Amino acid sequence: MTENNASSGSTQLATVEALIAAWKCKDVQGVLDLLCEDVEYHFLVGERPLVGKEWVARFLDRFKEHIGDTNDWRIARHAEAGNLLLIEGIDDYVDTEGTHIRYPYMGAFEFRDGLIHRWRDYADRTLIADQRAGKALPDWLVPLVA
Repeated sequence: MTENNASSGSTQLATVEALIAAWKCKDVQGVLDLLCEDVEYHFLVGERPLVGKEWVARFLDRFKEHIGDTNDWRIARHAEAGNLLLIEGIDDYVDTEGTHIRYPYMGAFEFRDGLIHRWRDYADRTLIADQRAGKALPDWLVPLVA
């Protein structure tokens, strides 16, 4: 596992960093440009995946409407094996209601021909909902999102 404080020279990591940069600007097309046509995206593992760029585009167009102008999605660590990139990160944003949402997550990205073919996000939906309801982030999680 590599701390993400310096570029590792990884093409796959650079692709995910480009995806994050596009999403921070709410640039849905910029995200889509990094995905295979038949991408399979699990926004939260356990829910039905979004299959194909069109479905992902519809989802992202809706989702971006709930994120305010502050979006600090970042990678803390990453590991690679073959066409698989795993990232440990922090999603940290203010929603359009003014609520600060932040949580640790894991992401798995499988690549084909330099593009993201499969994308899986692992996060605690209850933690996100609790913050939206006004509950504070539990103290034991604060170091994970610092």
